[in-house]
Amino acid sequence: MTNRFRLAAVGLVVLLGCGCQGPRTLFYWGRYEPLLYRGYAHPEKASVDEDVRLLEEDLAKAAATQQQAHPGLHAQLGYLYYVQGKVESARREFAAEKTLFPESAVFMDRLIGKLGPPPAT
Repeated sequence: MTNRFRLAAVGLVVLLGCGCQGPRTLFYWGRYEPLLYRGYAHPEKASVDEDVRLLEEDLAKAAATQQQAHPGLHAQLGYLYYVQGKVESARREFAAEKTLFPESAVFMDRLIGKLGPPPAT
């Protein structure tokens, strides 16, 4: 009986140990939510250049960890590029958002249309 008890205890410990790893999220979120909060709650503390740098870092970290960036990151980065006057970078990010998240296609197409025609090559 003692051996069965020990075997059951070891089995229980192994089972509990397997469940200790936290769930992996579907998307890499990075600093997106704190940046949005700061931008809306404390706009005087927000810096477009700093936000662009942080979001670009988040995209690099997502790629390095082989995770997909969350919905809205490319759109937010595109908007910030637009604010900086980088229209082609904004167009690229809006197109990336549309490709990664097809449910955003109508909205992204509208934003891309407001950027004007792409430059002739």
